[in-house]
Amino acid sequence: MTKGIENLDREELLEGKEEQITALQQAFESTDPREVAQTIVENYESNLLHFQDVMNTTIREANRANEQQWDDAVLAQRGVRRLTSSELKFYNEAIEAKSFDEVSKLMPPTIFERVFEDLALDHPLLSRVNFQRVGASTMWIVRKPGQTVATWTEVTDKIKEMIDHGFETIDQGMFKLSGFLVVSKAMFEIGPEWLDRYVRAFLTEIIAAELEKAIVTGDGNKKPIGMTRDLDGAVTGGVYPEKEAVKLKDLKPKTIGEEILAPATIIEKDEGGNPTKTRPYDGITFILNPYNYAMHFFSAGVKQRDDGTWEFDKFPVPGLDIIQTSAVPIGKMVVGHPKDYFMGTGTDSTLEHSDVVRMIEDQRLYVVRQLANGRPLDNDKFDVFDISELGVEEETEEIPEP
Repeated sequence: MTKGIENLDREELLEGKEEQITALQQAFESTDPREVAQTIVENYESNLLHFQDVMNTTIREANRANEQQWDDAVLAQRGVRRLTSSELKFYNEAIEAKSFDEVSKLMPPTIFERVFEDLALDHPLLSRVNFQRVGASTMWIVRKPGQTVATWTEVTDKIKEMIDHGFETIDQGMFKLSGFLVVSKAMFEIGPEWLDRYVRAFLTEIIAAELEKAIVTGDGNKKPIGMTRDLDGAVTGGVYPEKEAVKLKDLKPKTIGEEILAPATIIEKDEGGNPTKTRPYDGITFILNPYNYAMHFFSAGVKQRDDGTWEFDKFPVPGLDIIQTSAVPIGKMVVGHPKDYFMGTGTDSTLEHSDVVRMIEDQRLYVVRQLANGRPLDNDKFDVFDISELGVEEETEEIPEP
């Protein structure tokens, strides 16, 4: 079993904090390497007990599985999966060495593929984003807003001219998403499948929050361009400006239709701002902070049936999907289709050990790097609303006495 927490001295832990941050700073490439390093050290400190608990729980379950001889179905329910031959080799090498130090270069890309699959299962926003595995540099071919992709021409006209009319190519490189993995010596005694389950669970937890934040609000400076950013705005120092938020004052059907649904159907406008090209309405997704959902949306969507039972999220919006994520700033709401956000993840990932942060004797911190980048398919895919003054009293109907 892992050693307990009793040897953790808070004063000693903070005493070397600046040295730890300075040493980790050299390990990252970012807009502000020191900020990234500081974030990791502080995250490690504040979540140390949680990390210890995750490791201890994994070890206990692995021991129970061996004692009770759990079958494949039970193991699958616990998140334990069959490993590929390359994954099995990787984990067995690590178990033999009781460390990832000498085998990190063997880390199969399928491990990160599974991490992103797990992310999609546990996080509604990530499950709807268009994830694709790509190389270090990738070219995206996307449809031009408002352009037709089929046209009538002479038989002898060139195909390329017709294709160029309706599509555009975006050539965009990848950026490094840096995180960390904490492993104790005891974790190398539980077998390759359970070690894999721990590694995936840990990476999923660490990466999820940062990915959602980048997808929603990323400024494009050595990171993805978020849904709230203006692709057509002036880029300063690699930073894309934020879209202007439209103020939403109530959730009445008329307001929703005029302010949200109608703009979602517009492809092109004339100089006077009048729509000239439209597309069919095919549902919409509201992406908002959990606080705003509780304060403004919850009561507006509660309806009581004739039998006295309650229904929730019943809004006068056809095809509405509501996603809650802390990545959206309080007072804002993003509207669109998450599938119109493209997130490419690289096929190469690295796992490097670091001895500069050793807060418990038998634990080691590994720096994990994964290539990724993303952006909306075009500038009109997502709209931003200011819901800071949203009131629900006017549209909440009185519930008749039973």
